[in-house]
Amino acid sequence: MTYYILTLHLHPSIPSVVRVLEGEVAGNSTLLEGVLILMRSDKHVSELLIVDDDIRAGYLLISEKVELRTTKKLFSKIGSDTEIRIIPISHGG
Repeated sequence: MTYYILTLHLHPSIPSVVRVLEGEVAGNSTLLEGVLILMRSDKHVSELLIVDDDIRAGYLLISEKVELRTTKKLFSKIGSDTEIRIIPISHGG
């Protein structure tokens, strides 16, 4: 099985002790599954950003200048190492 590195960068306005979550995710997983796995690896991030097995509304997930949620790319299979920036919609910037 092929594994890829998934890196989540949390925007500074997100109240969290960590700024980056990184881990290996199986290539047969979707981006959403990978993101949820990484978020669950940190209790504080999990409580803050996950609700009902989904990412809480009000956050943009951007990778390679593409917003993943609105373009439905979160449901794509992971096919390469991927970096995702998580930004609150109302980040003030």
